[in-house]
Amino acid sequence: MKINHKKGNNFGWFFGGRHYDFFATILGFGHSYYEQVASTLPLENGMSVLDIGCGTESVGIAVSELMGGDVSVHGLDLSGVQLGYATDKGKKAGVSLHLYKGSMDMLPFKNRVFDLVVTSVAFCETTSDVRKGAIGEVSRVLKDNAYFAIIDCAKPLLGMDTVMMLPFFMFKENADSWNNHYPDICIENNLVLEKDVYLKSYVKCQLFRKAD
Repeated sequence: MKINHKKGNNFGWFFGGRHYDFFATILGFGHSYYEQVASTLPLENGMSVLDIGCGTESVGIAVSELMGGDVSVHGLDLSGVQLGYATDKGKKAGVSLHLYKGSMDMLPFKNRVFDLVVTSVAFCETTSDVRKGAIGEVSRVLKDNAYFAIIDCAKPLLGMDTVMMLPFFMFKENADSWNNHYPDICIENNLVLEKDVYLKSYVKCQLFRKAD
C-alpha cells in the first residue's frame, strides 16, 4: 500500500519512539492516562480491538494489561519509527500486538471483524478529509453493535492545565473536535453516540455504537 504521509504526522526519529513517549508523559499522557483510557472503554474478554493512529501503542498495551491479555490487540500507524518502538515496548510488557503500517482512512481489514475500534489523540494529527475517511472505514470494519471510541483534543474546560496546553493545540487541526462535528459525521456512517465524557479538561472521549 502506498501511503501519502501528508495524511498525518509521520513521527520521525527525533519525535518518535521513546522520545515520543517521553514528551507525551511530560504533556500528561503517561501510563496513568492510558490506564484511564482503558478503563473508559467497553471491554470484554476475547474482544478484537483495533487502535488507529496507534503510535507507540500505549492504548493497546493498557487494554491488554487491564484484560489480563484476553483480548486481541491490533494497531495501525503511518510511522515505521512508532511501530518499531511499539513492537519492542509490547515485548517488554509481555503483551502480544498485531501491528500494521498504513493510513487510518485505508484500513487493510475485511468487513465486520472488530469488536472495538479506538483512536487516542491521533485525529488531531490528521486532516479533516482523513478523519472523515477513517470514520467511514471504521464503520466498515466494525461488527454490528460494536463500538468506536474517539478520544481527542476538544474545546477545553477551564483549568490551569488547559492554559498550559494552549500552545500545543494552536498547531493542531482539531476543528472537527473543537466544534463537536464527530456525532454528525458518525451518524452518517451508522455510528450512534452513546457516551460523551472528558478524560482531561482538554481531551474528550466520545463512544459510538454501530447500529445493526
